[in-house]
Amino acid sequence: MYTAAHARPDGRLGHPEDGGVDLGQVATFCALPGEEVAEHAELLLHAEWLAEADTADGQLRGRLAERVLPLSALL
Repeated sequence: MYTAAHARPDGRLGHPEDGGVDLGQVATFCALPGEEVAEHAELLLHAEWLAEADTADGQLRGRLAERVLPLSALL
């Protein structure tokens, strides 16, 4: 739900100016160690919650899958 709540209407994660969601914030909200966020992003890809994901440079970047788009734009 965190990814959907932090997605723009087009399904992209984060605000346009920063291009993603801070991994530390994701980890804190989801009660995960920071190093596990990438692993969980992979699970969301396989579950077809995310259509794409990248965890480089301390940001979770990506796009919600089509079926999850109705939950987006809550930023």
